[in-house]
Amino acid sequence: MTVRYTRDALQDLDQISAYLTERNPKTAAAVLDAVETVVSRLDRFPYSAQQTEMAGVRATPVLRYPYIVFYRVRESGIEILYIRHAARQRPWETE
Repeated sequence: MTVRYTRDALQDLDQISAYLTERNPKTAAAVLDAVETVVSRLDRFPYSAQQTEMAGVRATPVLRYPYIVFYRVRESGIEILYIRHAARQRPWETE
């Protein structure tokens, strides 16, 4: 399947990277690698994550780090919607 990141997901990654790079560049790289690992798994197993309360949206944690990848499975592939810290509100709760 094809993986596509939404503008929001790319902004999330940029913010995570900037925040962590300021504090610990090694951790920033490790978190981004862990996100990539999760996305690669979703590419192979798109229905492996839990459904959320928002129709069609699934969520999977980034192992070892407090981040969650929110995504949809489309006919055209995986659409990464958001990548958020687990302590933050769900994206649809703030809109």
